[in-house]
Amino acid sequence: MEKLIKTQEVAKICRVAQGTVIRWIHAGRLPASTTAGGHNRVRLTDLVQFLRNLNLPIPSELSADDKKRILIVDDEAEIRAMIRWMLGQDFKDVLIEEAGEGFVAGWKTHSFRPDLVVLDLMLPGLDGYHVCEFIRQFPELRETKIIAISALNDPEVEKKFLALGADEFMVKPFDLEVLKKKIRMHLKVHEKEGRLL
Repeated sequence: MEKLIKTQEVAKICRVAQGTVIRWIHAGRLPASTTAGGHNRVRLTDLVQFLRNLNLPIPSELSADDKKRILIVDDEAEIRAMIRWMLGQDFKDVLIEEAGEGFVAGWKTHSFRPDLVVLDLMLPGLDGYHVCEFIRQFPELRETKIIAISALNDPEVEKKFLALGADEFMVKPFDLEVLKKKIRMHLKVHEKEGRLL
């Protein structure tokens, strides 16, 4: 379970008044949950993303929560393993999760809060279209990048994915080097070192 912090702690980290933090939350700029007693709590990953969106420095106490997160969604374990292997070889400081079907993918987008999703079309349960649409429904996931993949080399499939909010579309079998370049571009990863900028 990810740690939740109080608005007083957020104010201290951001060096603003607690009232400012509460205004950010009420304005929908900073996602927060509410306790049974009516107090706001902020997830560390949401605070890091908020600071990143404002181009503000990430305090050292939050640096462990500043790792980029990638969710690989494909019903073929071999494809997931291949993408995970490539990420492990070429990217530093990236957290990776996997999902083999649509319902799990939907749940993990909320619990894991990925920065990028590699999303297959053909999935048990919810298909990739529905997962893509689900991700785009939530303001807190608006910065999540989606690279859609499909074995169907059909312009209509690509058109529908892009219309639902995917950032890229690739046809299987795809070149891992091309996927790597697209991930670097969307996560702003340094070409030579595989380090996040």
